[in-house]
Amino acid sequence: MAAKDPYAGNDKLLWKSIKENNIGRLYLFFGPEEYLIRNYCEQMEKRLLGDEFKLLNKAVLNGRVTPAQVIENCRTYPVFSDRKMVVVRDSGLFKSGKKSDDADEDTADAGKTAKGARSRGKDADGLAGFLQDLPEHICLVFIEKEINRKLKYVGLVEKHGLVVQFDYKKPDELAEWVIKRLREMQHDASPRTAAMIVEYCEPSMDDVLNELNKLCAYAGDRKMINEEDVAKVCTRSIKSRIFDLTDALAAKQSRSALSILNDMVVLKEPMPRITFMIARQFRQLIQTKLMVREGAGKNEIASFFKLPPFIAGKIIRQAAGFDMDSLRRAVETGLELDLAVKNGRLKDRAAVELLITSLSTK
Repeated sequence: MAAKDPYAGNDKLLWKSIKENNIGRLYLFFGPEEYLIRNYCEQMEKRLLGDEFKLLNKAVLNGRVTPAQVIENCRTYPVFSDRKMVVVRDSGLFKSGKKSDDADEDTADAGKTAKGARSRGKDADGLAGFLQDLPEHICLVFIEKEINRKLKYVGLVEKHGLVVQFDYKKPDELAEWVIKRLREMQHDASPRTAAMIVEYCEPSMDDVLNELNKLCAYAGDRKMINEEDVAKVCTRSIKSRIFDLTDALAAKQSRSALSILNDMVVLKEPMPRITFMIARQFRQLIQTKLMVREGAGKNEIASFFKLPPFIAGKIIRQAAGFDMDSLRRAVETGLELDLAVKNGRLKDRAAVELLITSLSTK
């Protein structure tokens, strides 16, 4: 049984505390979904800081900072407000694996600037002690793309605050969000069209929102966004193009598949990412084919992959275009070519082209 994620459900706890105006003193936000991080920070800011003196009561520190800088900003009292918000982005304090970050040294004077590795370690412990007893007026939010969960700072926030992970939403959740946002923008779309938008876009909500703005501008006064609009307006993501490439392979159209590959190269998609996406697609097709053999339907497969039924239907159709031997051979060939690339016997693009050619041979 997989271990339970210790941060599962913390986003709901955060939202509950915001709605109840019961915002704490210490938070660590991490993950790739910048839209959600930004939205939660804005909601916290609205609750904590009055509009008139907001600029005086919010401090933002970007990049690597010393513990002394964090402490100094937190010790400054708010102006005409009960609370002050300090946001620290990409500090590096939650990612480094250096021993100096975990050393159990005596608490250093928080006002001193770190000098050298040893003094930085002492300042780090100064911050550790400070995080355990933050001033009542402070809301300190650390924002990181990635964290090392073994570091003591992560453990300190877990114990004395709240750690919230912001991953990309699942496609089915994102499709629901698309419909909700379109309605807020005085437009609408069917679940199928919303799923198509998600399929076309990168998983980031900011990327999806950018495409929604384009669609609404294109539709003008027309309320309903349809699939033709999506096909004309939206910029297709790599995962959408991989779907097209797989369709071409199922139809044994190597020229079309190579043309799609060339389009992705022109758009400066990294070749390792293209290779990874192709491999993932074929693994998904094998899983789908096995599930269909066991009698699974579209809705069950959609639930398994956390996909809208519309997309699951396309995967089932693609899987039907290959026999199981071809799919297994695709995965095996991909592994062999990946090894050839790593050994320097092949360039990565040549390896992908060989894979496409081998799969398209009648």
